Amino acid sequence: MRNPAAVVVRGIDRRLGVSPLIAKLAVKAFPRHWSFLFGEVAVIAFVILVLTGIALTLFYEPSAAMVTYEGGSTLHQGREMPAAYASVVTLSHDVPGGLLLRRVHRLASHIFVAAILAHLIRVLATGAFRAPRELTHLIGVALLVMAAISGWTGHNLPFDVLAGTSLRILYALVIAIPWVGETLAQWLFAGEFPTGQMLPRMFALHALWAPLIITALLGLHLALIGHQDHTQRPRDDIDAERYVVGEPLWPWQAMTSTVLALGIGAVLAVAAALLPYADLDLHGPYRIGEATNASQPDWFLFWVEGLLRLAPPFEFAALGAVWSAPFLMGVALPLLLVAATALWPWIERAIRGHEDVSHVNQRLHDIPVRAAAVWAGGTFVAVATIAATNDVIARLLDAPIEIVVVVLRVLLIAVPLVAGVTAGLVARRRQQKLAAPEEAAAVEG
Repeated sequence: MRNPAAVVVRGIDRRLGVSPLIAKLAVKAFPRHWSFLFGEVAVIAFVILVLTGIALTLFYEPSAAMVTYEGGSTLHQGREMPAAYASVVTLSHDVPGGLLLRRVHRLASHIFVAAILAHLIRVLATGAFRAPRELTHLIGVALLVMAAISGWTGHNLPFDVLAGTSLRILYALVIAIPWVGETLAQWLFAGEFPTGQMLPRMFALHALWAPLIITALLGLHLALIGHQDHTQRPRDDIDAERYVVGEPLWPWQAMTSTVLALGIGAVLAVAAALLPYADLDLHGPYRIGEATNASQPDWFLFWVEGLLRLAPPFEFAALGAVWSAPFLMGVALPLLLVAATALWPWIERAIRGHEDVSHVNQRLHDIPVRAAAVWAGGTFVAVATIAATNDVIARLLDAPIEIVVVVLRVLLIAVPLVAGVTAGLVARRRQQKLAAPEEAAAVEG
């Protein structure tokens, strides 16, 4: 008796001709270094996000209309609150496993962003963005931006006090954009903040458009990697430019990915069961006019918050528009940094000159201009991130907040400058040391 599964597989193959592709993928080599797993962690986290997000969508109500909560939470019993907040409280207290599901979803979103960021740092540090992988790098930066947008919108959907503060800040930033600010605010908020259409639009962006765009970007990203192969670490015993060294997809890499997925799922489940996070009882529902000084964005947006806190109070009129500190520090500067990251393959090529196609990674401190840029950009983001806690720093040091802000403004300029120049000089010195033996050998010859 023939195996039914084999019959189905052969039938599909006769019609689609996928066996050559499967055979090619099965022997595709994957690098053995742990840093190459960041991309897989991101894909696994995204799958978990989609699955848990579909379940959460069944219970969420994207409405700011006021309702009276009559569920099982004694803290909120009989209180008036936005319907969105009430639906999340109901999910957390009245739906079996609802709070666990919310916590898994929330933590998976942080892992998703962190994995993409770590993957991007590896790509920048090792030069994995060089030809022919420039488009792959662009897609990776776009994925990080979309992951941040998805995480931010999801953070606001419960419509608690923190979400209200976050949405108010976004509205102020959007409205401050010269020429097009009012139009963009109308698209996003359907009027002057706050409006009844804020939550439906945020929900559509978070639950529909962001997942669709991320899925498309991930698919294209993986397709390009499959076509171009991975970059790999330099080896002395083999010409890594011509030979791909690593574990085949089947069975070794498939087993590694399976164990990784099970491990991430286990960590998420245990953390959701034991750690008290994503608990709405710590924050009340949002009401117009209410805010909290303890509000903070998610960790991946701390640096933007820090730039806003360090922005000096100024504005000026030019070119028929008003240019303000919130726009320049909270919109223009972050976009400039993201654009520089996305365009770095071409920026570096313009500085260093044309390079041939390469499939081998480089060490960060072998390339002076790259070392200077990575260290300067990284320390700039780090200082801006620290600045997002300027009130906490002032309280811990028992210092005036004005002095803390001035010091952080100086550090925001000085630290990246010193770090970038130092890294560039160290890399250039290393480059000279590596070139010296070769020059000596040429003279002796």
